Amino acid sequence: MAGRSATAEIRVQAYAGQPLGVARVEIDMPSEAASAAMEDDRFTVSDTAGRVLYPTLGQRRARKLLGSVLGIDLPQKLSFYFLFKGDQPLELDLYLPDRTKVTVTPQYGQRQYNRMLEDWWKSYVGLYQRVHKEDEYPIGVQTYLTAMWAGRLGQQMPKLEGFLIREHEQGGTVTGKLMADEAYRASVLRDLMLGDADSDAATEPLPDITPPVAEVPMPNFQGEVALEPIATHVPAECFYVRFGTFPNYLWLKDCLGRWQGDLGNMLIQRSISRNSGDVIGKMLALKESKMSAILGPQVIDDVALVGFDAYFSDGASVGVLFHAKNNFLLGTSFSQQRSAAAGEVPGAKLENVDIAGHKVSYLSSPDGSLRSYYATDGDFHFVASSRKLIERFYSAGAGEQPLSAASDFLTARMRYPITRDDRVFVHLSSAFLSNLISPAYRIELDRRLRSLETQRAMKLARLAAAQEDLPGDTEEQLVAGAFLPGGFSTRADGATWDADESGRAKETVRGYRGHFTPIADSLPTTCSVSEARRYQQFISDLRNEVGSLVPVTACVHRDEVAPQLENIAIDVYLQRYESTNLVGWAKKLGPPSPLRVAPILGDVVSLNVVLDGMLGGGEPFHVFAGVRDGHLPLAVSGGKLQVPMQITQAIQAYVGAWPKPQFLERMLGRPSGPYDAHGVARTAGLLDMWVRRADDFLLFSFKREVLFEVGSQLAMVETQRPAQAWFSLQDLVGTQYEQVATSFAYARTRDTSASGSRFMNSLTRQLHVERSAARGMANELVGGEFVCPLGGTYVLAEVPGGIQAWTSTAAAPNNQFLLTEVPGDYHFPLLEWFRGMRAELLRANDSFTLSADVLISETKPDPPAEPATAAEELPPPPPTPPK
Repeated sequence: MAGRSATAEIRVQAYAGQPLGVARVEIDMPSEAASAAMEDDRFTVSDTAGRVLYPTLGQRRARKLLGSVLGIDLPQKLSFYFLFKGDQPLELDLYLPDRTKVTVTPQYGQRQYNRMLEDWWKSYVGLYQRVHKEDEYPIGVQTYLTAMWAGRLGQQMPKLEGFLIREHEQGGTVTGKLMADEAYRASVLRDLMLGDADSDAATEPLPDITPPVAEVPMPNFQGEVALEPIATHVPAECFYVRFGTFPNYLWLKDCLGRWQGDLGNMLIQRSISRNSGDVIGKMLALKESKMSAILGPQVIDDVALVGFDAYFSDGASVGVLFHAKNNFLLGTSFSQQRSAAAGEVPGAKLENVDIAGHKVSYLSSPDGSLRSYYATDGDFHFVASSRKLIERFYSAGAGEQPLSAASDFLTARMRYPITRDDRVFVHLSSAFLSNLISPAYRIELDRRLRSLETQRAMKLARLAAAQEDLPGDTEEQLVAGAFLPGGFSTRADGATWDADESGRAKETVRGYRGHFTPIADSLPTTCSVSEARRYQQFISDLRNEVGSLVPVTACVHRDEVAPQLENIAIDVYLQRYESTNLVGWAKKLGPPSPLRVAPILGDVVSLNVVLDGMLGGGEPFHVFAGVRDGHLPLAVSGGKLQVPMQITQAIQAYVGAWPKPQFLERMLGRPSGPYDAHGVARTAGLLDMWVRRADDFLLFSFKREVLFEVGSQLAMVETQRPAQAWFSLQDLVGTQYEQVATSFAYARTRDTSASGSRFMNSLTRQLHVERSAARGMANELVGGEFVCPLGGTYVLAEVPGGIQAWTSTAAAPNNQFLLTEVPGDYHFPLLEWFRGMRAELLRANDSFTLSADVLISETKPDPPAEPATAAEELPPPPPTPPK
């Protein structure tokens, strides 16, 4: 791509107009180069005078069809669109990626101006849609800019298409809405920019709506269910993460610490760190020393993490509950830690307060970074961020709605008794879910999110106004310039943002960003009409998307099966699944089966599902599939890693059915002729597959040899316990898929890393943030810190012959701005510890259970001396399945 500008034909058109002029730069280049430029931050347009605004890059696809018809790679038009200030000649710096200087004199022509402005808007919408699809790219800034221009141009805000139906139209997934993730926060910002402000005061009663949460009837049991004593002091409306012993607590903290406090990082590390795991320790003043691992088991009998919510970045209502073996030593340790924290944090205060008739230690700081209540009740010690949590700790201990009496908790404990000695036991009760989506809780969450997004939009609006040379010191000026809609910052609760003595922004109702007063301690009793409407819409969306929320239990059990080899058994248990929208899918499953297809030697991935007989003619049947170990070609094209051929021809895979295969035969096609001597034929229809039939097995594959490798091994075997689905993923180390997994992991991780640098660079392009300040501004806008998942550091790099741009030091020189190859020295972190997984699914008695066993090793094994031996080429007929 270097030097492309020296030979490419460049065409520039610019039209002056109001509110800003609009211009287009077109360059002809090969289609692959044009596609790569869309991913490369070195390709951009700017000018030294700062007149170029809101640039966007697109490519014309019209010639793609013609090129495919003619069988040649025709040039594509790479188009830069941008707005500009003034009507004087523009001296442009065009980076392709080498710099080319271009001068153009803007013309006047209303019709041409309108047409090009419409083209710019379409391209700008395309930018909004593209960044949304990037891994980990914070979409909030581009959401603001797109919504702002939609208002200024009188256009509709574009809708984003997601993988899930209505996912982004509704503001993200159900989980995202409940957890208030970035997609949901961006949707709040979008609504604010589209004029959905609170124009009325909070004078209405809270909506009288019963949250869609399934209740579990009290289980039938004789005698008593064995329960851990600590559960008697946990409020029923809290989430519950119980560790059983202090070493288990330290074990999980160590696991999370190795992956930056986020289980998602165990697979692919992320680019934004918000240090949620550290929030608890810093806010509650709980620290573990080297002596903790030694003395902890002697002092602490049980530990649990509990809370009303997990909104760590917005003021979580959480606490750590301890069951003491030695009250004196544990209390002394906590008192010493709290005294030390009070001396370390400026302005911190340690005092005693009265809560529910009990003397409680309260440690706080003016900025809210310390908010720690310490309460004791007998052998139970509770350190929490919320006054309401402390109140409920005492009342639950007195027998008022403790978790230990909740019917769904008792049901879960009957299924997973404490004698299992799980490392981690997690329970989300019906009461917890009901409280989380109750009118008061949800409306208060809505208020603080809208307040936070108001502050973010005000910051972005001031940057936009400054680069357009328009006044923007006050909200009135920003509204007059159409950078914000009228009434933008009006809040139903009257909250506003002011600056403290040091100039730090502080919200008048909840405090400082990142350290808000917990939701549970600031619940509203009234709401505005707009807030009631939004809550009703939230509940309606929830019912449409999931039906009802149901109690969820998860257990983690750990066994050492060999030196440096552990089996981590994970169970996820859903009660009352028939109250959810899973019921339609679940009814397609057949009854639990004591049989499954035997493991097939040479498979990397396999799946076996029992389907209902209504799909197959009356009798339940098994559908099974697998992917065989083998070479999978990969290539990098246009900055993307891809399989350079049809996937059906690239992989060695199969799908089959037993014992009544008519359903699969109808789906994939019947044989086009008679079976040969080996029971093999071609299918009729579009798929053009090979099919083999032997006894009650029917096997399909795009590769004939796979039918023989797999067919000779087909048999039904008994399972340890009945289930309806089984899944297996083998250890990839030593297989040909090891490099495949490594390559895709690197490509994905490199893209995640690049999303951070692309976001920083976009702040300079879109809002004229000084390049050197872009990283700090990026961290401020996302409320976290960008950390390169490849282990490097984000730096401002000088591109030879081109522009300065942010990139990561960990990316290979030829991968800094565009993926060109997978480095040979990259190691996929997951393969360092993952040694295989098997899982099964059981639907029974209105419950779903997903059970998985994951083998984990601390060292990477040596590859096998010889590859696994495949079955003979011409196998005898498959064994007769058991009757």
